Amino acid sequence: MSYPQGPRPPYPPPYPYVRPHPSNTLSILGIVLGGVAFLFLPPLFGIAGLICGVVAHSRRERLAGTAVGISVGGLVLGMALGFMVLPSVYGV
Repeated sequence: MSYPQGPRPPYPPPYPYVRPHPSNTLSILGIVLGGVAFLFLPPLFGIAGLICGVVAHSRRERLAGTAVGISVGGLVLGMALGFMVLPSVYGV
Protein backbone atom coordinates (compact mmCIF):
# COMPACT_ATOMS: atom_id res chain seq x y z
CA MET A 1 0.00 0.00 0.00
CA SER A 2 1.38 3.43 -0.93
CA TYR A 3 0.73 6.74 0.68
CA PRO A 4 -0.33 9.81 -1.35
CA GLN A 5 2.45 12.27 -1.95
CA GLY A 6 2.12 15.83 -0.78
CA PRO A 7 2.76 18.89 -2.92
CA ARG A 8 6.23 19.13 -4.38
CA PRO A 9 8.48 22.05 -3.43
CA PRO A 10 9.00 24.65 -6.16
CA TYR A 11 12.07 24.38 -8.33
CA PRO A 12 14.90 26.78 -7.52
CA PRO A 13 15.37 29.67 -9.98
CA PRO A 14 17.94 29.15 -12.73
CA TYR A 15 21.42 30.43 -12.09
CA PRO A 16 22.20 33.33 -12.43
CA TYR A 17 18.80 34.60 -11.42
CA VAL A 18 18.06 38.23 -12.25
CA ARG A 19 15.01 39.68 -10.58
CA PRO A 20 12.93 42.18 -12.52
CA HIS A 21 13.78 45.69 -11.42
CA PRO A 22 10.81 47.23 -9.59
CA SER A 23 11.22 50.70 -11.10
CA ASN A 24 11.13 51.87 -14.70
CA THR A 25 13.32 54.94 -14.22
CA LEU A 26 15.87 54.18 -16.93
CA SER A 27 13.16 53.05 -19.32
CA ILE A 28 11.22 56.28 -18.90
CA LEU A 29 14.41 58.30 -19.25
CA GLY A 30 15.18 56.44 -22.49
CA ILE A 31 11.67 57.14 -23.81
CA VAL A 32 11.97 60.86 -23.02
CA LEU A 33 15.44 61.11 -24.57
CA GLY A 34 14.21 59.29 -27.69
CA GLY A 35 11.33 61.73 -28.03
CA VAL A 36 13.61 64.73 -27.58
CA ALA A 37 16.01 63.27 -30.16
CA PHE A 38 13.31 63.64 -32.80
CA LEU A 39 13.64 67.45 -32.67
CA PHE A 40 16.91 68.37 -30.93
CA LEU A 41 20.38 66.90 -31.54
CA PRO A 42 19.37 63.39 -32.65
CA PRO A 43 22.87 61.86 -32.39
CA LEU A 44 23.34 63.01 -28.80
CA PHE A 45 19.89 62.40 -27.33
CA GLY A 46 19.12 59.34 -29.47
CA ILE A 47 22.28 57.50 -28.49
CA ALA A 48 21.83 58.48 -24.82
CA GLY A 49 18.26 57.15 -24.92
CA LEU A 50 19.45 53.97 -26.60
CA ILE A 51 22.06 53.42 -23.89
CA CYS A 52 19.45 53.98 -21.16
CA GLY A 53 17.11 51.52 -22.89
CA VAL A 54 19.78 48.83 -23.17
CA VAL A 55 20.81 49.21 -19.53
CA ALA A 56 17.12 49.05 -18.55
CA HIS A 57 16.79 45.87 -20.61
CA SER A 58 19.71 44.31 -18.74
CA ARG A 59 17.94 45.21 -15.48
CA ARG A 60 14.76 43.55 -16.79
CA GLU A 61 12.64 46.70 -16.56
CA ARG A 62 9.17 46.35 -18.01
CA LEU A 63 9.31 49.30 -20.44
CA ALA A 64 12.84 48.66 -21.73
CA GLY A 65 11.75 47.44 -25.18
CA THR A 66 9.63 50.54 -25.67
CA ALA A 67 12.55 52.76 -24.64
CA VAL A 68 14.90 51.12 -27.14
CA GLY A 69 12.32 51.36 -29.94
CA ILE A 70 11.49 55.01 -29.33
CA SER A 71 15.17 55.92 -29.02
CA VAL A 72 16.05 54.25 -32.33
CA GLY A 73 13.00 55.83 -33.97
CA GLY A 74 13.85 59.28 -32.61
CA LEU A 75 17.44 58.91 -33.77
CA VAL A 76 16.57 57.78 -37.30
CA LEU A 77 13.62 60.12 -37.85
CA GLY A 78 15.45 63.07 -36.29
CA MET A 79 18.43 62.52 -38.60
CA ALA A 80 16.14 62.21 -41.63
CA LEU A 81 14.27 65.36 -40.64
CA GLY A 82 17.55 67.19 -40.17
CA PHE A 83 18.79 66.20 -43.63
CA MET A 84 15.52 67.37 -45.20
CA VAL A 85 15.34 70.70 -43.34
CA LEU A 86 19.04 71.60 -43.41
CA PRO A 87 19.20 72.49 -47.14
CA SER A 88 16.15 74.74 -46.94
CA VAL A 89 17.48 76.60 -43.89
CA TYR A 90 20.98 77.28 -45.21
CA GLY A 91 20.13 77.44 -48.91
CA VAL A 92 22.49 74.62 -49.80
